[in-house]
Amino acid sequence: EEKMEEAPAEEAAAAAPEPKKQATEAPKAAPMAPPPSAAPALPSNCLFAEGLPEDCTEMMLSMLFRQFNGFQEVRMVPGKTGIAFIDFENEVQAGIALQGLNGFKLTPTESLRLSYRR
Repeated sequence: EEKMEEAPAEEAAAAAPEPKKQATEAPKAAPMAPPPSAAPALPSNCLFAEGLPEDCTEMMLSMLFRQFNGFQEVRMVPGKTGIAFIDFENEVQAGIALQGLNGFKLTPTESLRLSYRR
């Protein structure tokens, strides 16, 4: 009988804080879809790729990123190897691509390093 009395009290205690959590969490989660730990820079619709192999081309990166909704274009930096900018329609779509491809192995020894454009 004691166990039955404790269960409703635990359920009531567990149910009470939930509306408060939802009320405080929802506004924080809505403006920022990607977690802040994904990259130190603020979310942006443009990603910065670094550590690219020297033979990496705009077409290679386009083929990799076009699987993500909102992909617009890859921009290589003339005169600089190993870096590129990748544009998306919005921050959320860029964040999904960042989470999906950051750390992707381009070669057996080189991984794609992505962050939001600073």
